Amino acid sequence: MNILEIDQTILVRLNEFFVGKNPFLDKALVFLGVYLIYALPVILILLWFLVKREQKALGFSFAGALISWFVITKSIIPAIWFRPRPDLGLIGAKEIFFHRPDYSFPSDHATALFALTFGLYFFGYKKAANWFLLYSVIVCFARVVIGVHFPLDIVAGALCGLIGALIIDVFRKPLERTIWNPLIKLLKKIELA
Repeated sequence: MNILEIDQTILVRLNEFFVGKNPFLDKALVFLGVYLIYALPVILILLWFLVKREQKALGFSFAGALISWFVITKSIIPAIWFRPRPDLGLIGAKEIFFHRPDYSFPSDHATALFALTFGLYFFGYKKAANWFLLYSVIVCFARVVIGVHFPLDIVAGALCGLIGALIIDVFRKPLERTIWNPLIKLLKKIELA
């Protein structure tokens, strides 16, 4: 059995177990897997303004998310390997949400969410990182169950997020001097920090 077959088997089993059993559960899964991600900007903005002591961690974690998302998952990996989204009809899964058939590997959602999570862990904000981890797992699990991603798309996205967070962590000190400190001074002048 190859990796794609294992991925398909896990997706189909999860889909069979959860999807089509209850219309409320189907709607909840679509909400969790598709629409819950839209709460992320609101969460980040609220945290930025309400928890001033975590602004640096949030800023650098967000930078890690941008690096991993735009550089790794949007530019580098698709240029090397294209993997389409699951074809639910072909593999025998139930479709409750249609997603256009673009690339699937790695998951953009998983990349961004896990980059934020790992960034917060690296800054020592374990409690906030645990909440982001829970949020990430819920969104990503629902995306696999509804058939938008294969499980390995999520794992690869989490690894890309880790790489982005590590890049920021490694270059944290030079970034603080050259970008962060001047940016915060500017934001304080316009009362955004």
